[in-house]
Amino acid sequence: MIGAAPQLLAWYRDHGRSHLPWRQTRDPYSIVVSEFMLQQTQVDRVLPIYEAFIAAFPSFAALAAVDAGDVVRAWRGLGYNSRAVRLHALARTVMETHGGVLPQSRDALLALPGIGPYTAAAVRAFAFECDDAALDTNIRRIVHRVMLGLEYPPLASAQELDAIATDAIPVDRGHDWNSAMMDLGSTVCMARAPKCLLCPLQQSCVASPVDATCLSTLAKAHAKRAPQASLPFERTTRFLRGRIIERLRDEPGLEVMTISALIHDLVTVVPPDRVAEIPHIVDVLVKEGIVRASEHGITLRSS
Repeated sequence: MIGAAPQLLAWYRDHGRSHLPWRQTRDPYSIVVSEFMLQQTQVDRVLPIYEAFIAAFPSFAALAAVDAGDVVRAWRGLGYNSRAVRLHALARTVMETHGGVLPQSRDALLALPGIGPYTAAAVRAFAFECDDAALDTNIRRIVHRVMLGLEYPPLASAQELDAIATDAIPVDRGHDWNSAMMDLGSTVCMARAPKCLLCPLQQSCVASPVDATCLSTLAKAHAKRAPQASLPFERTTRFLRGRIIERLRDEPGLEVMTISALIHDLVTVVPPDRVAEIPHIVDVLVKEGIVRASEHGITLRSS
């Protein structure tokens, strides 16, 4: 794989998604915002919200200066609203502890709210052009296929694959290598239907060419047993959380709403047998810092 790096980077130059706005900047703030938004969210959903968010809050200073509720309102459409709260807390920490400058070291990044090992590596690679590997399931899959063959059964641990991937990064090309691997995993070396004939790594790939039928059979054989039936989205806690936050977003400014008024507005939206759970979900949102409660009622958190 190390020897195939030139082919990978050449493919990225010609076919990669370099047009994405977070690929066209090395601004640490813009990179951090994109990484928070892209967690568990598809690129197409992120793009319009990302651009509007950056326009509204163009820096750590601008984001730290507003209330958390304003950030959650601007997050509309992305879901997983706790990410917005953590991003706001990160901005305030950067301003208060680091003088408004995002630190570059891994340890300092990991100490910031909402940043784990993957996000720290991604920020270091994309903002500071360090030769870190932002390792997720997709990149590990590519590494396994190229170096070891099909990933079923796994022939190496995640830690071993991470070491191989890190060694494969060409010197001073961490940004483009990570970008190329991410794009390769989402458009060519996909989990279920890889397009081996289009892959720049096919000549050095142990698994190529992958037989899709064989891959499907192996994947099913090694899949974890799934629950017999999954809950409809409308019956999940995430659905209830989303409806509560959406209703509070519609309140102007910092206007508070009583729990009874909230229940009244949601009684026709959520399943009847789950209306009683609304106060409990509100309590959880308060503990998570998304909602603020006072003697007068609740609102999106303002600090």
